[in-house]
Amino acid sequence: MQSYLGLLKQNGLKITPKRRAVIDLLLKNNRRMGPSEVHQKLRKDIAPLGLPTVYRILEELKNIGVLMQIPSDDRQLYYVLCKMPDEHHHHFVCRGCRRVEEVEYCNFGAISKFIEKHLNGKVEQHFLQIEGLCSKCR
Repeated sequence: MQSYLGLLKQNGLKITPKRRAVIDLLLKNNRRMGPSEVHQKLRKDIAPLGLPTVYRILEELKNIGVLMQIPSDDRQLYYVLCKMPDEHHHHFVCRGCRRVEEVEYCNFGAISKFIEKHLNGKVEQHFLQIEGLCSKCR
């Protein structure tokens, strides 16, 4: 928790009870969650907490690297706490239980070289989301 709170401070965001509660909820659940689910789980304990506030907090935390936004087939956006915000990595999302795990391995170099050589482009960043079933859901 302290490293995430440190990221808030580094990025000029106050450590408010609402921001802390969102981080804590996602830290405890270790799976992707949508804004409505976050709102429903927290509104009992934190009043007042409106859905627009939850959206704003999720977006702020995403922008500073605390959260990762996970697109889904249902056209909804989900969020997960990023356990390695300062390191390059990718994410494996279980389609069964919605758990998200960090993948430290990245073999994007070959694709980047191909783009430079054949398309005369320059890759500046990339995002890779891998979906499947975790060992428990298989």
